[in-house]
Amino acid sequence: MGKRGPTPKFEDELRSVRVSVYLSEPELAELDRRRSGIRRADWLRKAGLGQLPRTVPEINRDAWAELARVAANLNQHQRAINEGRAVPGSVDLSDLRASVDALRNELLGVRGESED
Repeated sequence: MGKRGPTPKFEDELRSVRVSVYLSEPELAELDRRRSGIRRADWLRKAGLGQLPRTVPEINRDAWAELARVAANLNQHQRAINEGRAVPGSVDLSDLRASVDALRNELLGVRGESED
């Protein structure tokens, strides 16, 4: 049975220098908002070294969630066709089309308007 625990780091990867910083409450709140789940020390280290991961804008996360819903609906329709419970063209896809159109308009910043 081998040694337990994390693999030891190489000499040049060991972190032995500590840097302390004081933040105000609003600064700490802003740091916590920006780090989105990453440990504070890890986020500060990456920020200081220019290695932060790209942040995904909220509108993109919302679009991703909406696309997941539309894709699930489309998948259900395709499954019904594949299983013979529906014939291609017999399923009313107007709701799905309306969802896609609304999402596309939202991504363009056009709300409540039709593409037709």
